[in-house]
Amino acid sequence: MSHLSFPAPDGAQRRRLLGTALAAAVAAGWRTAAIAQPAEPFPARPVKLIVAFAPGTGSDALARIVAAAMAPLLGQPLVIDNRSGAGGVTGTEQGARAPADGYTLTLATTSTLLTNPVLNPKVRYRAERDFVPVAGLARTAFVLVVADTPEAPRSVAELNQRLAEQGGSFGSPGVGTIGHLAAEYFLSQAGRKAVHVPYRGSSAALTDVAGGQLLFGCDTLVAALPLIRGGRLRALFVTAAQRLPALPEVPTAAEAGLPQLKLSAWWGLVAPAATPAATVATLSEAATKALALPEVKAQLASQQLDPMALPSTAFGTLIHAELPFWSDFVRQTGIRAEF
Repeated sequence: MSHLSFPAPDGAQRRRLLGTALAAAVAAGWRTAAIAQPAEPFPARPVKLIVAFAPGTGSDALARIVAAAMAPLLGQPLVIDNRSGAGGVTGTEQGARAPADGYTLTLATTSTLLTNPVLNPKVRYRAERDFVPVAGLARTAFVLVVADTPEAPRSVAELNQRLAEQGGSFGSPGVGTIGHLAAEYFLSQAGRKAVHVPYRGSSAALTDVAGGQLLFGCDTLVAALPLIRGGRLRALFVTAAQRLPALPEVPTAAEAGLPQLKLSAWWGLVAPAATPAATVATLSEAATKALALPEVKAQLASQQLDPMALPSTAFGTLIHAELPFWSDFVRQTGIRAEF
């Protein structure tokens, strides 16, 4: 049997080998330290909040109220990023494609999250596939209005009779908007038909209702209340389960003979799918605590919004429950919208 042997290293070789071994040990030590180092606490930098509507809108105002209240609780600012366009689709799609690290949130609404993907198959995101619910924020009821004139209907019964005998038209903020769908749902429950006249926003539609060019309109309380209080619009009913403090004399839809007509528009926070559960929990806790603050409640009330402080799981339950309702209704009506 032969034996292999190598010459013993000289002094210089021994020093080089020792240096190499020390370098390897140091490198291994750094790797071990990096592995053992605890994860960076969240949040360690500002959080971006995408608002899929222009500055100055009701959604933007809500986002800024909530962001300002959440910032001290998180120890980091929430930076509003307005990405308006295509009825809220543009910003919401960007939110769906953001990294799932908790540093990008999206303000979701009933329309952006639930109805837009059904109204237009070209919308690429889906509520339960591309997002994880973080927290519910606020909701508002709808109000059906007519002109505040002697010639306009003074009750739902009179409105139904007018529609049956003469027909009529109604205005909305645009095709497929939540105001449009709310009006269509009223017509379906009342068993009536009317001509839809879409506008570019609530203000123009409600102004023409007040002027008598349209028979009625259905919009959120925050949009219609100034004209109601100004004596230009008459509210026939609200879609809330109970009468509203802002309009205590106006009956609910159930009181007006439409017990199934209970609708609201809501806003909430969502994050990209696969966002870590612990990160979602941190954000959810901050949002629900912010909504409990007296100053936040007062600010929401000034916007005619009711707090809807739902943690992640409860907000997800709401989305899961309402998604088939709106999907089925849109499909039944055949409404389509181009965004």
